[in-house]
Amino acid sequence: MKHALPILAASILLAACGSVDDDSTFRGGAGGDAAYGRGLQALERGDAAEAHDFFACAAEFGGGYEVAWYYAGTTALEVARAGGENADTYRETGEHYLTRSGEAGWGASQAALARHYHAIGNDALAAYWALLYTNNVREISLGLTRMDDETILEIRDAVTDEQLADAELNAARFVPEPLPIGRPSAECADAIRSDRLQRPDRVRAPIRPQRQGPPQRPGQQPY
Repeated sequence: MKHALPILAASILLAACGSVDDDSTFRGGAGGDAAYGRGLQALERGDAAEAHDFFACAAEFGGGYEVAWYYAGTTALEVARAGGENADTYRETGEHYLTRSGEAGWGASQAALARHYHAIGNDALAAYWALLYTNNVREISLGLTRMDDETILEIRDAVTDEQLADAELNAARFVPEPLPIGRPSAECADAIRSDRLQRPDRVRAPIRPQRQGPPQRPGQQPY
């Protein structure tokens, strides 16, 4: 018989995914905050590609900017869903930002990954991220719920008993990997000063710190 994924009953608006409610969220200084703010402005205008560039810039400031990594990931996936010649690059970039911040324990990224992998049919990996999210102590303590019951049940029903058991085992072994201290690029610094980013035709490669810690998660593409 299948184990049940933990279910959190309440719901919350997407805007709360970027909420700042502890002292660890912003420690990178005015530059990172400026880039993050400009990302939010671009997001409000409906320009996901420009928003991604600014959130990726804020993410370069590293540890303490998990929310910027989350938005860099979700905006990249939004651009990927719109299609175009760079859709695959944006998808991989989005998965990278969400995975890295999810591994740092950022609940919004964990929930976003569960929904993303469920949508593309990788439910074994979706189950892993759903388990991490629904057992995220910070999210539970704050009373946050970023996944609805229906999606959690769909993921549970889509995996085999063996896949769910593997996801539970790997979730039990999870140890957060904090984001590193960032080294903002010259392009990022120039963008903060000029209030705009010059985007190349192809989305620039995200910062990908060297991985340290446990092996990659089951079914996860290496990065």
